Amino acid sequence: MNQEIEFNQVYNKIQELLKSGKNTISVLEEQVDVELQLEYFKTSRKLYNKVDKEVVLMEKNQLTESAISIDVKKELLSSLAKIDDPSAFRALETYKENPDAELEQWSKLAYQESKMVLETSLLGEAPIFISTGLGGKGSQLRYFIVLVANESEALEEWQQNLVRKELNYFFERDNGELEQIDFDTDLVLITGLLPIAINIKDTLTSVVKECNELGGFLKKSFIVTNVKKLEINEVRNMVNAAQSKEDSSEDGGSNELEL
Repeated sequence: MNQEIEFNQVYNKIQELLKSGKNTISVLEEQVDVELQLEYFKTSRKLYNKVDKEVVLMEKNQLTESAISIDVKKELLSSLAKIDDPSAFRALETYKENPDAELEQWSKLAYQESKMVLETSLLGEAPIFISTGLGGKGSQLRYFIVLVANESEALEEWQQNLVRKELNYFFERDNGELEQIDFDTDLVLITGLLPIAINIKDTLTSVVKECNELGGFLKKSFIVTNVKKLEINEVRNMVNAAQSKEDSSEDGGSNELEL
């Protein structure tokens, strides 16, 4: 339940910002590990007000020098990202295309930050930056979704076809994009994009409701995350844990799968 409350709070806050029209939205399109993102932002905060623009710009060529350590390059990337100078942005853009293997994701974050810094300098206002583990595209966020069949029964071919049909309909209705749909016995594994302004829970609830008009074969609950694509064993563990909780509840439990 805490996860649902947190989701609603974040969603409502984003809607407020969108309605205000005062800021543009910048979505991190790349898929970057969340733990690494936290490390990057922690390093970034430490560097605020400590970046010597002239020194950092003079050192930017060190990014391509093999003798320079990964840790030094990390800090250099983060420092360049804070400079509102096109040459800093171009250096990050060039390095991102051919980075050290250990810094591939770090360079993507530095590039995104630099892009925002330049936009702020040119437009006079800072865009709202939204980053998730699964990234996004344009004004859309990417989600990993799992629908679950009732009674752990394998979905029949007609049921699979119906799920595909309803997913395509409601994602198209909400200006989204389905990237992948897979079936694993009683599970539907989905990767897709939806606009930031759309509440994905409403979209999925509509999908499940329409599918259940013919036989009630899907659970009303579902799994949604934008942190990472879950492995099948992780999904199974979550579903089993939710089922056990439901079975042991005195009132029969709720149908809510939590992340």
